[in-house]
Amino acid sequence: MHRQSKEWGAVANRAVGIDLGAKALHVVVLERAARQPRVKFQVVDTAVVMPEEDEVLLALCTDAQAIAIDAPSDPSTKPHAGDLSLSPKFRVARCGEIALGQDHGSWVPWVTPESVDASPPWMQVGFRVFQRLRTAGHQPLEVYPSGAFRVLALARLPKKSTVAGRHARLEVLQRDIELSDVAKIWGHDTIDAAVAALVAAWSVTEGPVVAARHDQPGCDDSAIWIPVRA
Repeated sequence: MHRQSKEWGAVANRAVGIDLGAKALHVVVLERAARQPRVKFQVVDTAVVMPEEDEVLLALCTDAQAIAIDAPSDPSTKPHAGDLSLSPKFRVARCGEIALGQDHGSWVPWVTPESVDASPPWMQVGFRVFQRLRTAGHQPLEVYPSGAFRVLALARLPKKSTVAGRHARLEVLQRDIELSDVAKIWGHDTIDAAVAALVAAWSVTEGPVVAARHDQPGCDDSAIWIPVRA
């Protein structure tokens, strides 16, 4: 089990989740909830940020103890290229993508290509966001919201693009996040950002999360953080 080394401070106690596409970043900021003892976190900010708006994104991440992003962190180095036990699709994947499937049953529908230029636009945005946050002194984590919700719900949920899927995911989030009525109109991107923020928050509070990764010689250092059933 791999955890962040930072701890929640007395003043700054926030986590940020980022869900991204080629055209926009959807951001949710969580802090510890003080008013309802049964709810651990509350939403203190949401935003839609353009990929080039670095200063806006960095302002949202100010004082964050943990940040989680729904995107690959770096291109693949193909550490499992010769592993014939894997399907051809996953032989070019990063170790985190493979470990997530092997150890947690969540196989991502994509694998990360070997170069930035060969990657789809949304991944290229992700590489840049990871690098920008690292340069600013953060240690952003990688998450997979679909897998996170599957674990938290103990079942496969309806498609996130449907009304039923959004409602089901909000019900899951309400167990650990204080949600206002505004959340009822959230799109699936914001909902994914919220679960990313929750995983980030748990990573520094001894919550039920682990990093799916390989530690064997020759493997890369990729890791995808995922909740685990208590």
